[in-house]
Amino acid sequence: MMLCAATPDTVSLVLPIGLLVAGLVLIGAEFFLPTVVLGFFGAVVSFAGIYLSADAGATTCAVFCVVFLVVLTLEFFAFRRLLPQTAIGRSMINVSSNEGAAVPAAAGYAVYVGKAGKAVTVLAPSGTVEIDGTLVEAFSVDGFVERNAAVVVTEAGSGRVTVRRSR
Repeated sequence: MMLCAATPDTVSLVLPIGLLVAGLVLIGAEFFLPTVVLGFFGAVVSFAGIYLSADAGATTCAVFCVVFLVVLTLEFFAFRRLLPQTAIGRSMINVSSNEGAAVPAAAGYAVYVGKAGKAVTVLAPSGTVEIDGTLVEAFSVDGFVERNAAVVVTEAGSGRVTVRRSR
């Protein structure tokens, strides 16, 4: 295996090595600039380098294939681990919390169980009730409940409470 200054009997590996490295760099750039084009072009360039390395023999071509697969695997795991820690990675990944969500957790409504309130809208069977000055979505187990009727919270659910008419 000669790296440069090929004689008629030897094959230079400068171009195949350059193509393989350039292809792997383009594939690595695909992780930061997801366009599909860079990854595809990188794969084509890498395969061209592997193909040209076959002129130096089967062993050299096999070494190029193994190097390509090992570096590609390392790139994948490194970028999978490192990318979420970068600013670009955080902007590409949907990281959200439940804080300030439109539908509060059921635990937030557990404090209303057993408390009395009034129907702000008609419950047919769902609507809005006021409990301790707070408007809460509610579901009536009694079916239809008139507006301004007194209700009692029987249980707390996800995003709403279940109520029944006061007796």
